[in-house]
Amino acid sequence: MSDAQKAKDQEPTTTDSAESVTTTKQTKRSLPEKDSSNNGNDNEQVVESKRPKSVSPFDDLKISDDSILDTVQGRTNCSQCNKSVKYFCYRCFNVVGMDRSEIPSLKLPVPLNVIKHELELDGKSTAIHAGVIAKNDVNIYNWQNIPEFQQPERSLLLFPGPDAKRLDEIPRDSFDRITVIDGTWKQASKIARETPQLQRMQKVTIAPRKTHFWRYQQKSDDHLATIEAIYYLYREFAEAFEGSYEDGRYDNLLFYYRFFYDMIQDKYRCQQGSKKFTQRHRSDYIQYDGKS
Repeated sequence: MSDAQKAKDQEPTTTDSAESVTTTKQTKRSLPEKDSSNNGNDNEQVVESKRPKSVSPFDDLKISDDSILDTVQGRTNCSQCNKSVKYFCYRCFNVVGMDRSEIPSLKLPVPLNVIKHELELDGKSTAIHAGVIAKNDVNIYNWQNIPEFQQPERSLLLFPGPDAKRLDEIPRDSFDRITVIDGTWKQASKIARETPQLQRMQKVTIAPRKTHFWRYQQKSDDHLATIEAIYYLYREFAEAFEGSYEDGRYDNLLFYYRFFYDMIQDKYRCQQGSKKFTQRHRSDYIQYDGKS
C-alpha cells in the first residue's frame, strides 16, 4: 500500500517507487501492466530508434539500473499462481521474465502493511512495487479481509489530519509497524473512517512533495501515488532515526515507478509533442523539450 497534506485536509495522501536510465540506446518499451480484465489485450508497445537523454526527476536518486526491464518482450506465467503477467506478479509479488537477482531487493527497517481497497485494480496499484522490492517486509491485504492486528496502537498509519505527526515527533520505541492505505482518495477516506483498528493507530504524515504520477486525478499535485508516499515515509524514517540519508538506502522502492514514468515520457516525447498526453493533465507533464 503514496502523500502529505495540510493539517486541515482530511483526505489521505496515497492512491492507489544507481544510475538514472537516460542513456541513448535502442529500446522497446510497453505501457505499464494493466489488469487482466482488459479482454486479454496486450499492452500497446512503443518502438523507439533512440531514447533521448533528458532531465528526470529521479536523477538525484540512487536507483538501480533498470535496463533489464527493456529486454522483456511479453508476458510470462507466474511460477506460483500461473497468472500471465509482465515484469512481476501483482498477486504473489514474484519477479517474472528475468531472474530475481537482476531486480533490487530491500530490507525495510519497519515492516509495512498495505490496506488495499477491493476496487483498486491490482494492475494499477503502485503499492505492489513495494511488495516486489521488499517482499519479506511487506504485507498487502484487501480491506474486507484484513486480519485482527495485534496491538494496533503500536502501528503508524500514514494519514493526514490535525492529529497526525511527523516522524521526528514520534518516539521510536512507540511503534513497530507502518500501515498505508491504497486506493483512490475517496476509497482511502472510507477505509480510515470505517475501520476501527485503523482508528486506534498513531497517525503519521510526511512533508508535502510534488507527485510524478502519470494518472490524472482531480487533486493538487502534492497528492502522491502510494509508492511515492511509502518511499518518502521511509526516507524520513532514515532522517529521523538512522542519522542521515546520504546513501539513498531506500531509493529502490521507486525502481518500477521510475521505469514506468520514463516509459510514458518516452512514448509521448518521441512524437515530438504532436500528441497530447491528456487534456485533463497538467500541461507540462510530458517533458517534450527535455526540461525538468
